[in-house]
Amino acid sequence: MRITLLGLEFASANLGCAALAYSFANEIARISKDMDSEVEFNAVVFDEDSDIKVPYSGQKIECLKIRYKKLDFWKKLVALFKESDLIVDFTGGDSFSDIYGKKRFYMATIIKMLAIRSKTPFILGPQTYGPYKCSLVRRFAKWVIRKSTYVFARDEFSRSFAAKLAGRKIELAPDVAFALPYDKDASESKSEKIRVGINLSGLLWYGGYKHARLPLTVDYQEYCKKLIEKLIKDEKYEVHLITHVGRKDESIAESDYAICKNLHKKYPQTVLADVFKTPMDAKTYIAGMDVLIGARMHATIAAFSTYVATIPFSYSRKFEGLYDSVEYDYVIHACSQTTEEAIGTTFEYIEKHSQLSDEVKASMKKIHTMQETFEDKLKEILAEIQSE
Repeated sequence: MRITLLGLEFASANLGCAALAYSFANEIARISKDMDSEVEFNAVVFDEDSDIKVPYSGQKIECLKIRYKKLDFWKKLVALFKESDLIVDFTGGDSFSDIYGKKRFYMATIIKMLAIRSKTPFILGPQTYGPYKCSLVRRFAKWVIRKSTYVFARDEFSRSFAAKLAGRKIELAPDVAFALPYDKDASESKSEKIRVGINLSGLLWYGGYKHARLPLTVDYQEYCKKLIEKLIKDEKYEVHLITHVGRKDESIAESDYAICKNLHKKYPQTVLADVFKTPMDAKTYIAGMDVLIGARMHATIAAFSTYVATIPFSYSRKFEGLYDSVEYDYVIHACSQTTEEAIGTTFEYIEKHSQLSDEVKASMKKIHTMQETFEDKLKEILAEIQSE
């Protein structure tokens, strides 16, 4: 069985995108093994790597690099879709929207439309739907959702929104990154202090992209600095600055590492986490924290799924949608709270981190139930394709 993956980046400097990719490939490989079925993976990617494999497995994933301006790419893409038994598209988890600009939406949607036209079964994997500020964007999204064979949303808000938009049933499933494997033995904390991880976002540090600004009411730079300053004054805390997007050799504005590095110079009492090679490495490190304050959603998912007290810093409804779905209320609302409110609420949550950890465990029970339901549905889909 040949499965083609879209909107998943294995070699991306954005470990959130990579977490989705590795998690889902691992999930499909595990399910297919249980079914005594062989699966071949192809991935259509921006970041090409010749050595992409399913986590902790030798199974290779063949990659086709996206080159929009090359006719040969489009020919190969169409041929790949026709040769596939199933196509699954995640749109990076949150990019099936115009929140990051219309060009990004349209280019991804063209590929979706070609996949649907190929007549190969097409799944929209668990992701966020919307917002769609532009009416034309909304019309294209409506068409894609209607024409997809199966559609999954990763939170109740997105599920209801997409169902109303397209007038069809939408399945609810957890973000697949909750199931990302990691090294539990290596994540054991060896510090007597309370380890507070702060995942800083280069995207928020500069207010978003030039063509797509974010409507923040919190001064993110002030929030981060005051948070660090207050924490390092208290000897019971050990503060870790954690990158989830960016590499050491990159100077892109969105890089978390550049911000973490500069703040570590300003506050040398902090611990600067090294740049992680894979999302599994990042999750292993984050699992060693007692508290994680995260502005990258998949950094918070890494913490949440390892029972770390998690404080998501929300700049998009994808955060509220996800955590509301599992009845977890300890979220900082960066587009409605003031800076002082956000700082005060964050410290309130840090001080009762043991309670937050208990709440995380309760919410993860709901997520495990959702994961089981999703895997059962995947088994049903794969079995149906296999029997044809």
